[in-house]
Amino acid sequence: MEHIKLNKVASQQGQVLLIVLMVIATALTIAFSVSFSSRLNTQTAKLEEESQKALAAAEAALDATLNNGAAVNLGTLGGDFSGFTGGATIVTTASNQFITPLLRSDGQYTFYLADYQLNTNSFSNYWKHDISAIYFQSESSGCANNSAVELTLIKADNSVGQRYIIDPCSRIENNTGALATTAGGSFLNVSFAYKTTTTVTIGSDTKVMLVRVIGAATKIGLETAAATPFPLQGKTIISEAKTTTGVTKKIQLFQSFPQIPADFFVTSF
Repeated sequence: MEHIKLNKVASQQGQVLLIVLMVIATALTIAFSVSFSSRLNTQTAKLEEESQKALAAAEAALDATLNNGAAVNLGTLGGDFSGFTGGATIVTTASNQFITPLLRSDGQYTFYLADYQLNTNSFSNYWKHDISAIYFQSESSGCANNSAVELTLIKADNSVGQRYIIDPCSRIENNTGALATTAGGSFLNVSFAYKTTTTVTIGSDTKVMLVRVIGAATKIGLETAAATPFPLQGKTIISEAKTTTGVTKKIQLFQSFPQIPADFFVTSF
């Protein structure tokens, strides 16, 4: 009988010990979890802070480049950015392809067909080649919600030269002579419903082309097969900043040449 009592006591003590061990294990798990969560939150907060600092530095370099018109190194800015590396550069590479920002209905984009000098407001080296394709209707497909495009060529003496319309869905009542179109497809990573199949010849005295959107909003893509790329349409500024902890931010801005308001050269068909 005594032996049975001892076994029962030992069994009860073992159960108590097991419960104690489980409680300790649970407490340790909770403690480790809380500690890990706290460290993770701290690291996330620090990473976000460093990310904001890098973004502010990249924006500061971009602003400095816009103001000075020249590339900027973050090391020259001093102040809060003395420990950062990187800076802003100006990209002025001409291309045979160009795409506009999104143009709303009755919006207009000024496309330059000669080299433009901003400080003297003068033109030189007139382009005088063919635009092989014009892409449009990027926000929808088909004629249910469509756009038309009006092109107006402005000569060196500011007179109006040739005018064209692109109107595959007959939005304009009298669209006789509208440029022929076909399915557009992808152009510079943008999907377009249409593109022209008729080339637009640019005369030797044409300095800008006004691209006006009628109807639905759209981006406009321009392409040339000429060996000579389009004239520059502005400048692209790329700014990158890196903090002392290695966090990097990169931003890019395109600044177009002056845009002629849509109120000028508005016509009707």
